[in-house]
Amino acid sequence: MTAGGTVVVVDDDLEVGQLLSKVLTRAGYLVLVAGSGEEGLALLSREGLVCLVVDKILPGLGGLEVMAEARRRRPALPVVLITGHPEPFQMGDERPDAVVMKPFSSLPAVVEAVSAAVEAARQAPLSALRDRVVAAVSELTPSRRKRE
Repeated sequence: MTAGGTVVVVDDDLEVGQLLSKVLTRAGYLVLVAGSGEEGLALLSREGLVCLVVDKILPGLGGLEVMAEARRRRPALPVVLITGHPEPFQMGDERPDAVVMKPFSSLPAVVEAVSAAVEAARQAPLSALRDRVVAAVSELTPSRRKRE
């Protein structure tokens, strides 16, 4: 495992998968590339997995279905959706942590989207803990109205 952790990239376009692998590897991630949704889901059990990058349009199991199944299996795993189809699409309750449009206008933007999603996921447990501590302290601390 590298310092940045492991990223699974799911794209049926081999060139896109290789490009994202190179860019994310340079950014410090170990990258595993899958050519289908099914292959991508098979990689979710990998240790050190910090992000899933998935194309919206895939043969067979589509990107939104992959995202939903990934969230079912690993609810805290950040997902970056990549798409060359800018039309609105229905996602239900499942939302990606970021959406990156293809063709990529900026490869650093892809790295930034992945890094931001990973960092937000790392901070989420701390934020949840902080919120629980604040709630517990407020329950234990008598309010001024009660004392007056």
